[in-house]
Amino acid sequence: MKKSVIFLIAVIYLVSIVVVTFFGLQVSIDQFQVYMNSVNIKTYSQMVNNNKYLFVDFDQTEGYTSVFIEYEYAPSNASYPERVNFSLVDNTYEDENGQMQYYAEVSANGEVVFYGRKTVRLFLTTTDGSKLTDSVIIVCR
Repeated sequence: MKKSVIFLIAVIYLVSIVVVTFFGLQVSIDQFQVYMNSVNIKTYSQMVNNNKYLFVDFDQTEGYTSVFIEYEYAPSNASYPERVNFSLVDNTYEDENGQMQYYAEVSANGEVVFYGRKTVRLFLTTTDGSKLTDSVIIVCR
């Protein structure tokens, strides 16, 4: 073999070692993601037949009432504890003009706003990949 071919092979070999060392051994954060293994809604008044109930009073003067839903999760070192989704069931109705109206709405941070007296169910679902859920029935009276 010619010296130039051997030299070229040696250079390619050294460059490949550097490239693999620098790029190939990068640690991915997703490899060490800690998923939530439990999630529980903490904001409720009482438990009846394994259902959580929260009772709030409608503020007639303001025309709305709001409440923040707090939750706890485990383990405490979960990678993405903020990856949750709040959703409401039975929170809409159709008015006399056929338009969809809301009894209650929930924000991404867990604030539920009631525009009238109504009972709704709130679901808290994790979106970090653990697929956990909890719910509370909120009665606005």
